[in-house]
Amino acid sequence: MHIERAHSWKKLGVQCLLLALPTIFFAFMVLLKLNANYVILQNQWIYQGVYFSLGILLSLIFYSWRFRFISTALVLALCYYLGYQLLKQVAVGEFDMFFFSVQYLIFVFIFSIGWLVGFGFSRWRFFTVVWVLFLLAIEIIIVSKITTVTAGAIALGFIPVLLYTFYIIYASELIRNLNEHQSSFRWYLTKRVSGFFGLIIVIFAIIFYTFRKDFTAIENAWKKVESHYNDEKSNSQRMTKVNRDGTLSNTGKMPLSGSLSKTKQLVFVAHLNNFFADGTTQNPLYFTADYYTRFDSTTQTFATDTTRPYNDLFNPDPSQISLFFTKTDSTAIKNSLATVNRKVVEADVYKVALSPHDYLAPSTAFSVQPIPVPYEYASQYTAAYHAKMWVSNLNSAYFVYNPAGNTMLEDFQKARYDVLRRDTGYNGIDSNFLAYYTRMPQGKSYQQIRDLADTITSSDTTTIDKMLAIRDYFLSKDEFGQPLFQYTDNPGEPGLPGANKLDYFLFTNRKGYCAYYAGATLFMLRALHIPSRIATGFLTVDRSSKNPGWYWFYEDQAHAWVQVFFKDYGWIDFDTTIPDVNTQQAPQPDGTPPLGSQKVAFVGDGTILKVDTIKKQVLLSISKILYKDKSFQTNQSPDIRLGVAFAKVFADTGTVKLTALEQGMHITAASYDEKLAHLGFQKAADTAVNILSRLPQPVSIDEIK
Repeated sequence: MHIERAHSWKKLGVQCLLLALPTIFFAFMVLLKLNANYVILQNQWIYQGVYFSLGILLSLIFYSWRFRFISTALVLALCYYLGYQLLKQVAVGEFDMFFFSVQYLIFVFIFSIGWLVGFGFSRWRFFTVVWVLFLLAIEIIIVSKITTVTAGAIALGFIPVLLYTFYIIYASELIRNLNEHQSSFRWYLTKRVSGFFGLIIVIFAIIFYTFRKDFTAIENAWKKVESHYNDEKSNSQRMTKVNRDGTLSNTGKMPLSGSLSKTKQLVFVAHLNNFFADGTTQNPLYFTADYYTRFDSTTQTFATDTTRPYNDLFNPDPSQISLFFTKTDSTAIKNSLATVNRKVVEADVYKVALSPHDYLAPSTAFSVQPIPVPYEYASQYTAAYHAKMWVSNLNSAYFVYNPAGNTMLEDFQKARYDVLRRDTGYNGIDSNFLAYYTRMPQGKSYQQIRDLADTITSSDTTTIDKMLAIRDYFLSKDEFGQPLFQYTDNPGEPGLPGANKLDYFLFTNRKGYCAYYAGATLFMLRALHIPSRIATGFLTVDRSSKNPGWYWFYEDQAHAWVQVFFKDYGWIDFDTTIPDVNTQQAPQPDGTPPLGSQKVAFVGDGTILKVDTIKKQVLLSISKILYKDKSFQTNQSPDIRLGVAFAKVFADTGTVKLTALEQGMHITAASYDEKLAHLGFQKAADTAVNILSRLPQPVSIDEIK
C-alpha cells in the first residue's frame, strides 16, 4: 500500500531546523529547572531531554507521511503497554519494580509530549498557541518557586519563554506559507529568521530599559505580599522583619510563638578574617544584631533593653556615615569588661536584602567604615562596610555541632574549655551588673526550671562545666535511645491558655526552635547565678572551602543563642539549639564573592562649589579627608579641584550621569591612584590643609557618592 507524503523532504528539514531544534533547546532549559524543584525527577534532565528530542524528531518524520493521529496514537499506546509488561519480567524485587516503573512513566510522559509537539508542528495550524500557553503555565510554576525574589530573577524567568513564544509562532507561520520552489530558498529563510531575531532583541531591550523601575516595583510588591502572608499566619513568628522598602532588619523582640516562619532569601555576604592557629582553617563567628536582656512573663517575649548596664552593643547607622570614613566607639570595648585572650578581628559585609541602616558584626564590634561595592558587583549588592571587633580567642560558632573527625577542632574545644575552667568566679564584679544579668521571673514554672538546672549540674563546680552540662542535657537520649529534644519550626502550643511555653518545651513537648533553646538555657544559667543574655543575629555556616573566609547568610539563618559572662574573658557565645539540617544547606550554591576591591588612596568629603562640565572638573569645599587610611578634619574648608572625566557617580538610586552633580551638593569623592599615596611621608603634625597642598590638582577621581 502506497502512503502519500504530507511534506517534502525539504520542508521536513526546515521544520526540524527551525522548529524542532529551538524547541529541544528550550525543553532542556525547562527540564533543568523542573528537576531543581521536584525530587521525583531525580535530577536526570539530560536523559529526559533526550526522551523529548526523540519524541519530537520521530514524530515530525513519521507525520511527514499522511498517517492519521488517532490510529497511530493507539499503536503507540500498545507499544507502551508491551514495554511495561517486558519491564515487569526483567525487574527483580518489589523495590526495583517500583523504581523502574517511575522511570518508565517519566519516559512515557516526556516522550509522548515530544511526539504530540511533533504532530502539532507538522499537522495542526493552531497548535503553537496551545503549546506556548502550556509553556507559560509551567514557567509561572517555576518562577513561583524562586526563593530570592529579585527583578533579575523574574526577568530571567519570563524573558526566555516570551522570546521562544514569539519566535515559534513566527517560524511556524513562515514555514506554513513557504514556497519550496522559489529561487534563493536558503537566503530567504536566513534573511527572515535573522531579521526576526534582530527586531525582537531590540524590542526586548527597549522594554526592559523603559520599564526596569516597574520590574523593581514588582520585586518589592512581591516581597511585601510574601511578608504579609507570613505575618498573617496563625501565631507565626519571624526572626527578622520586612521594612517598607522590602529590606530586612532585626525585630527588636522575640516572642515564644507556636511556629517560626522563615524563607531562603539571601540577606548578606561577609568576609571574616578569623582563622585558627594554622592560618588556613576558618573559625566562623556568629554575626550579632542585638542583645535581649528583658523578658515579659505575661506575653512571654524576650526584648532589647536600651538601659542595660555596661551596654557593649555598637549599633551605628552605616548609611549616615560618609563613604570610607570610620566611626569608632571605644566604650563598647570598655563595657565588654574583657581584658584577657582578646584580639582585633576585621570583617567586610556586603548587603543584599539587609537594610541600609542595619549593622551586623561578631561581638564585640567597635568600628565601622562604609566601603564601595565594586562596580562589577553593583547589581548584586546594595551597600557594604568594613567592621572591626574586639573578639575573644575562645569564641567560635563551633559548639554543639562540630565536623566529625576534625582533630584540630576537637583540640580547640578541649583547650578553650580548659582555659575557662580557670575562671575564678565573679568576685569584684559590679553587683548591679550581676543582679541585672542573673534576674529571672518568680513562680512555680520558673522554680521548676531552677530545680532542673540544679539537677543537671549537681556534679559540676565551674561555670563552663555547668554550661556544658546544659548542652549535654539537650543532646541526651531517652530510655529508648531516641533524642530527648528535637528541632522543629512548629513546636505547637500548650493545652492551657497562658501556660508557660518554656515549661511546656522543657518538660512536655521537648520540641522547638532557637528561641526556645536559648530562652530555656538563659533561665537555667541565671537560676545557677551565672550572668547570661540572649544574642540575636545570624548563624554562621562554613559550607565551602572555595573562598576561605567568605560566608553567605540567608534569612533562615537568623538565629538566637546565649552569651555567658566570664570574669576578665568577657561575653562568650554558646549555642544549645539542636542543629537544624536545613540551615546547614544553602537554597542554591553560594555565588562568587566580591573579590578584587581596590585600596583607596585619597578621599575628600565636602560641598560642591562649582561644576565645569566642559573641563570635566569639580571645585570642592573640603570638610574632611582620608589619606593613608587616616582621617583629617578641617575647619578652614579649603578648596580643591577634582578631575572627574573618568569618575563613576553613584546616588541612592544607582549610577547617574556627571550632569547630576550640582552646586551646593554634598559628595564624597574617592581616588584609587596609587601615586597619591607616595607624595611624602605622613607626619603626626600633618593637617588636611598641608596634605591637600601636596596633591597635584586637579586630583584624579574614580568614584563619587
